[in-house]
Amino acid sequence: MRVWRRIALLSLLLLPILWLALHREPQAQRLTLLHFNDFHGQLTPYPEDPVKDSLGGIARLAGTVEAIRRESPDRTFILLFAGDLLQGSMLSSLHHGHPDVEMFNAMGVDAAVMGNHELDYGQENFLSLLKEAKYPWLAANADIPGAQGLLRPTAIIEGKGGLRIGILGLTTSELVTTTHPRNSKGVQMTDPLVAANAQLAELTAKSDVQILLSHLGFSEDRRMANQLKGIDLIVGGHNHFLFAQPKQEGGKWIVQAGERGRWLGRMDLKIEGDRIEMESYRLIPINADSPFDGRMAGVVDALSQEVSKAMDRVVGQSLVFLDGRRETARRVESNLGDFTADLARKLTRTDVALINGGTFRDSIPAGPVTLGKIHRVFPFGNEVVTGTLLGADLQKALDHSAALDPEDNPGGFLQVSGLSFTIEAGRAVDVMVGGKPLGPSAEYRIVTSDFLAEGGDGYGLFAQALKDKTGTGNLLLDMVAAAFEEKGDIRVEVDGRIQRR
Repeated sequence: MRVWRRIALLSLLLLPILWLALHREPQAQRLTLLHFNDFHGQLTPYPEDPVKDSLGGIARLAGTVEAIRRESPDRTFILLFAGDLLQGSMLSSLHHGHPDVEMFNAMGVDAAVMGNHELDYGQENFLSLLKEAKYPWLAANADIPGAQGLLRPTAIIEGKGGLRIGILGLTTSELVTTTHPRNSKGVQMTDPLVAANAQLAELTAKSDVQILLSHLGFSEDRRMANQLKGIDLIVGGHNHFLFAQPKQEGGKWIVQAGERGRWLGRMDLKIEGDRIEMESYRLIPINADSPFDGRMAGVVDALSQEVSKAMDRVVGQSLVFLDGRRETARRVESNLGDFTADLARKLTRTDVALINGGTFRDSIPAGPVTLGKIHRVFPFGNEVVTGTLLGADLQKALDHSAALDPEDNPGGFLQVSGLSFTIEAGRAVDVMVGGKPLGPSAEYRIVTSDFLAEGGDGYGLFAQALKDKTGTGNLLLDMVAAAFEEKGDIRVEVDGRIQRR
């Protein structure tokens, strides 16, 4: 009897302890999210302006990531890449992203989303990159032939203390319009909202935090934030936007960190059960003061030596800044656009030149111009193509360009030669060709790139309507380099051929 009384008394004493154990608040966990986007093969540091220190560089980026990871043994650190590994640097053009993936492996990237330039060197090249990567590549809304099991819709990252981070990947439909059509053959795209909703129930059941890793662009990220349930935050890319602090939309944070590894975004989160609190956010500049990975620096130096001799050759001089910045060449008339389009029209003796703003990947500063500088502007190897187009179809092409939202820095915005027009209410009006009003039934000789001629950047009408298509065998890169070598000194000013009102 005494034994039972003791057991009862002990039970009474233990009840408060048991109650506290069952009702105590979940232990807070700390997560540090590191992110970057739109790397574009920029393994080396690079100057944004000749008078400033160089920025970026994979060795500095990796050194910064490693220094952050050493801060706390109890905190979970994840590193996410929001797409566009390829295209835009000499090293990328030569090596097609393979050294980049090797260094992303060494840097400890946890997940990446497919960007719209990942197919620029062909599908087989991208498949080989997927196989080499030790981290998952994601795109729930893209079906690439042969990529089953390699390109995944989601990933779960295991953190400290049992924390599980769910990552959903979505990419832009420009995947099939901003690369050469041969590279997107057989690629199927799904509406990102539909693709995301098909994955989220399972992802939320298996993870504590859900992150959308996006290469959709900021406009679509906002739509996802407002319409997707079960996403806590969005790590974005594609626009190359630099957000000093996260944008708020639909109760969710949206971040982007510029381009080319110039910045590393850092978000520190506190997680308690279903509650996620952002404790801090900052952009970390990657520059000469950053810690660096010596081994990576040595590899990059060795790769750079392969191209330095050829690319350092001076081919001429620019007397002015030739503006290829996204905010110019993809929105308004650019002197670099005028220069290139005028050269193409003169070379081919055609009536009109149409060059998409996305062709230009860099600017040419005033001063000596090397082959390397020109290569950075034209890394795609686009061929100059001629053909014949009816005036009505030319009007449609100009209207397509005029209707693009300039806030998105659209690559399909046209730089032109041989004509002038005004953008008004999303249409091209007052179109003059050779000083005369455009004739809808007239036939015009057109010069463009093979990319546009095959329907790239949403210009599908060129694939059908551009008659007598003929490749010239000349690349835009070679054409511009030859012009510098022939003329020596180049001065170009905009002349008002494209107006907005």
